[in-house]
Amino acid sequence: MSAAPTYGSGRLAQGLGGAAVAGHPISALAGIAALEAGGNAVDACLAMAASDWAAMPDMCGPGGDLFALWTDANGTVHAVNGAGPAPAAYVHPTSDAERAGLCLIPGAPAAFEYLASNAGRLGRAASLKPAIALAARGVAVSARFDRQLQALRDGALRQAFAAAHGGALPKPGERFALPGLAESLADWSRNGPTPALGAACADWARQGASVTAQEASAFKVARETPLALTFGAWTIYGQPPMSQSVAALASLGIAGADTVRENDASHRTHMLIEAYKRAFSELDRVGDGHDPASHAAAMLAPANMRAKRESIGHRASQGPAMVRNYGETTQVAAVDASGGVCTLIHSLYRPFGGRCLASNGWLSNDRGASFSTGANAPAPGKRPRHTLVGILMRHPEDGIWACGTPGAQAQTQTNLQIAVGLMRDASDPAAAVAAPRWSFLGDDQIAVEAAMPTHTLDALAAAGHRLALRPPADWLMGSIGLAGFRGGLKIAVADHRREALALAF
Repeated sequence: MSAAPTYGSGRLAQGLGGAAVAGHPISALAGIAALEAGGNAVDACLAMAASDWAAMPDMCGPGGDLFALWTDANGTVHAVNGAGPAPAAYVHPTSDAERAGLCLIPGAPAAFEYLASNAGRLGRAASLKPAIALAARGVAVSARFDRQLQALRDGALRQAFAAAHGGALPKPGERFALPGLAESLADWSRNGPTPALGAACADWARQGASVTAQEASAFKVARETPLALTFGAWTIYGQPPMSQSVAALASLGIAGADTVRENDASHRTHMLIEAYKRAFSELDRVGDGHDPASHAAAMLAPANMRAKRESIGHRASQGPAMVRNYGETTQVAAVDASGGVCTLIHSLYRPFGGRCLASNGWLSNDRGASFSTGANAPAPGKRPRHTLVGILMRHPEDGIWACGTPGAQAQTQTNLQIAVGLMRDASDPAAAVAAPRWSFLGDDQIAVEAAMPTHTLDALAAAGHRLALRPPADWLMGSIGLAGFRGGLKIAVADHRREALALAF
């Protein structure tokens, strides 16, 4: 670059060169470095994701899942769903405590390789370089990560972490590193992921997982056409199944344009909650092997969404039951110099996944816990419905935006609320992210942040919604990472609900 860049950072960052946001501050630095090196938004997201594997190993890793939604040089929107199926020898555990047995084929390596080779500019080695250095150096234990470490029951993983750090778990501010991770990522950089993936599978098998090295290395991903919803001048894109992003798009379509324009926040919130209940109830039909694409298309059919809108009354309805399985996830987003955007979300599922640690620093996932019943029942070769969701939005005047969030079943609901906030006022994306949130918990119960105006809370309660009051900035409501391009500015917004960071230059 001819001159030193001027940076913006924090919760809102704006610049002319590019912007990036990540759930861990050190990962955001990797994204900005990729953009400064001439990379596009995909390169930035890959660099941040790989850095997350070293910085947030409780939430994500190369042994987990990885989904991305991005625009190419022509502005076309694409999706990759790095969601591996259950292995051939999979037998669903009878006890949820048997987390090793819940390991599915990791989708992250194949998705990462595809994106680096087919959508990015810098290549695999450049995307992995910051993560290799970070894995070798280690990270300082944050208060959030300390809670996850201390929550580990006394077992093989806790003992392995303690042994690698002088016989005791590191305390807040002390160094944490995954032994072997830097070396295995360096090997990946040179030779591809197959050797490291095979070694990890062999170690996981000795701890109870059923994924073989052969089937893991054979898993591949392909570029997919995202779901799309036309909403006035906006087009809203979401990942196809097995992602549940169809619920966010269908909720928006059911609520309708009048709801988005509605200035009465109480009525607008009521309509969005009721629309989500109706969309969520249809997810039960979406399952691998049961033509999920057709079910998603049916959910987004205009006649279906209109009929569900007309069924909404002034009183709260009894929604479907919901199992709230609070996993852990993290997400990154970026916008590059040409205005291309990408959102990437990846996860092991619950904290530290299946809790099987390979000697090369790879943790297994426990994504099999996402299976349920009916169309989503477990079976070898099947993928469960994924809570991993990305949303991309485009408007001819209000720009292009990409976002995502952790938050288990709250992901679709949080993305829905951000989409509505941006459509109401794209000039203030930080306000859309900071606005108080709600989250449907099943039946007629709604979690609401205490920062929501009292008159809105009173009106919701009067309408029959059973409210569960949460802290003003509740971490269970997610942590949106938003990146976009509007009016010549590259913009990133980090959610104040967790330790995320946005940077721009």
